[in-house]
Amino acid sequence: MTPPNILWLDTATDLYEVTRAVEAGKKLGLQVDAIDPHDVHFAADSKQIGAFIQGKNLVDAYDVLVVRAFIPMISESLTLARLFKEAGKIVIDDSLTTEGYAMSKLHDYVVLAKHGIAVPHTHQFSDANDLVKAADRLGYPCVIKGGHGSYGRHVHKATSAADLRRKLMKYKPGEVMVQEYLDAEVDYRVVVIGYKALPVYVSRQPQSGDFRTNFEHNEIVLAKPMMDAAHLQDIAERAARALKREFSGVDIRCRGKTPLVLEANRRPGYKDFERITGFDVAGTFLEYVVEKYHNRYA
Repeated sequence: MTPPNILWLDTATDLYEVTRAVEAGKKLGLQVDAIDPHDVHFAADSKQIGAFIQGKNLVDAYDVLVVRAFIPMISESLTLARLFKEAGKIVIDDSLTTEGYAMSKLHDYVVLAKHGIAVPHTHQFSDANDLVKAADRLGYPCVIKGGHGSYGRHVHKATSAADLRRKLMKYKPGEVMVQEYLDAEVDYRVVVIGYKALPVYVSRQPQSGDFRTNFEHNEIVLAKPMMDAAHLQDIAERAARALKREFSGVDIRCRGKTPLVLEANRRPGYKDFERITGFDVAGTFLEYVVEKYHNRYA
């Protein structure tokens, strides 16, 4: 069977993770083309219907669509995913074609909790007074999070109600969560591909004076074998399945001995993960894509 032609959709095609995927594809004998959804020509007229680049019909030219970052072109990207799906092509994540897309962290916490997966106690309100009341019940310190942040941005620790009110002024109303503070020395990043955790994960210890970890805050990061952490593997794989994310980075921190999911990122950065672990994340993901393609058409 001939290998699939893969279209990689991302709003930052010069990002490490994108260029690594193209590079890994070449090593595996695969055509992996990265495009920005801003560059896609959508047409609906008497002569042509569909999505094109320089006159090339994307659905005809590719066998697999890998959808990564697509904000602010959400509707256009989901339209492209639907065109691929209706043509019988493979879309990753497939759930983008079968369910409504939600980019809210609160959405993820609700889904995870309903699947019996432990998450930090979390509350979201539009009104600042309600947020303070919720934080009072959680206890201080507590964590303030924006509903749509990444790389540790829009995440702060509040030590009192007065401190919380001051920091809430940095956020837009309705986009803020308060969350219990987990007093743990380290947290963990597990990369899950095809709903299976990689055989290596990393532990991350925040730098002195900070509590955040995201490879962006000069923390101490160590690679460790997954065979020694079955509890982390289990919760990471269950989180990926609950959220239907075929390629995710699951962040975990413990409350005592109980692991809790902080986040299951559907577009994980893996530059530092590859550097620290020496593991070929890009190649492993593409091998999963090829296996899924072959299983579809075997």
